[in-house]
Amino acid sequence: MLIPFIGYAVGRRLIGYVECENERLSDLLNRSESVVIRDAFVENFADETIVNLGDGEVDRSILYAVEVTSGRGEGARRMHTVRHRMQVQLGPYSALGLLHALTSQMQQPHLASRGPMIPLSDATLGYESRGLLAMRDVSMLIVNRDLVDWVRASEDDALAFPGVPVLTDRS
Repeated sequence: MLIPFIGYAVGRRLIGYVECENERLSDLLNRSESVVIRDAFVENFADETIVNLGDGEVDRSILYAVEVTSGRGEGARRMHTVRHRMQVQLGPYSALGLLHALTSQMQQPHLASRGPMIPLSDATLGYESRGLLAMRDVSMLIVNRDLVDWVRASEDDALAFPGVPVLTDRS
């Protein structure tokens, strides 16, 4: 099944569709180091030009964030979680959202072993487009932990981002 894909790289947004059968988009991105985008085009933030790419493979390592516009995956895989509000800075992008974790996960390095693509719900993504601040509110945003510059959260909540500088409310 093809699902919509909106990924953010440096200075541009990649828009198209990805094949995602019976799994969450975050699982697909964590399983593979690249993703094939169908009927893709690129929107350049500097001048808002749009270039049609057709079908192409994109390396996950260039994706700072990916919007989730499709369903929540299999209901049987859902678990009760605790939400932790946090802000992350990813190069030219700033994201604010809720990290979901089992109550015991935040005290353990379990989240760090999930893979580099971490979903945040009820998220806002901020970035510069044509010299102005652009903001996108999305129900789910997957951020690339490998590209996080810093996280603003409590020390316990920041365990999902090992080795990343943690800013507190006093920072």
